[in-house]
Amino acid sequence: MAANNLIRLLFAMSYNDLVACCIEKEAFLTQDVADLAERGITLQMIADLETERVNFVALPANVVERNTSSIGFAKRNVQTEVLRTAIHVVYDIAKDTFKEDSSEIKSFNVIGLAKMDCNELSNICSNIIIKSTLYTTKMTVKGLKPAMLTNITTQAATLLPLIAATPTLVGNALGATVVRRTAANSLYTSMKGLCHTGHAYYIAENNKLKAENYVIYDEKSKIVDRNGTVKSQLTTSRKTVKVIATTPVRMKVKNGKSLVFYYGMNKNSLPSAHAVTVANNPNIFIESTAEELGYNLAGGIIHLIIYNPNAEVATFLVKIG
Repeated sequence: MAANNLIRLLFAMSYNDLVACCIEKEAFLTQDVADLAERGITLQMIADLETERVNFVALPANVVERNTSSIGFAKRNVQTEVLRTAIHVVYDIAKDTFKEDSSEIKSFNVIGLAKMDCNELSNICSNIIIKSTLYTTKMTVKGLKPAMLTNITTQAATLLPLIAATPTLVGNALGATVVRRTAANSLYTSMKGLCHTGHAYYIAENNKLKAENYVIYDEKSKIVDRNGTVKSQLTTSRKTVKVIATTPVRMKVKNGKSLVFYYGMNKNSLPSAHAVTVANNPNIFIESTAEELGYNLAGGIIHLIIYNPNAEVATFLVKIG
């Protein structure tokens, strides 16, 4: 279940906007605390709001858990291909030994090997070993060796714990998201309560300018999608309009091995110390900010660059905002 189904946010603005709004309202509340004392607002209450904000900012973002999850998925995917190759070797010998429509080939029950996922590959291993052992005499003539069957067993055994670990990794990332959403909702509720009191007080005083200071404009940040394909050893770049240093940038590699994301001064800039390598995981976004990726408007570093250091073509999706 997605985190937003477990804990729904009570506001539409981004976390960055929530923190900025809170800082602004704390300043107004502190400035007007003498007036608002009539409505029960104290300096301690404002200090408590500030503490809650500071604690929220200090919460570890789910970036670490998502990175760990992404690495876990990547390891599983790599091992899946190792096992697929081991199976291919033996199954190709079987196809070279028996006719395509023979009962022997059909008994291997291998359909669409190239498209099988990690669980499907793991499940067919025992049958492949059983059938290959049964037909050892005939398949040995075509090149079957005991070590090939041993390799399938070894690679399958290596894959199993990687498959088993992925639900836990996803759960950890989900847990971090739930904790952060819960804290964000609490911060928003605390701020909204104090602002409601401030707004009501100054409306009663017929002071519309002061009342306006306590209005919370809860507007959803616009998220811009940027996607595409990057060929081996090449770069591509994407426009990122209205980006500031704290703008969230979420990156995902859907196909291929990995991609390197960073901001540069021009579309062909080389990776900097801010560059982030994102491994292939179609299910997980890696989160960062424009500044953490090297964005610097004053320095002219404004181009989001995606570099593919690998031999395979890779596709990506970036969500900005």
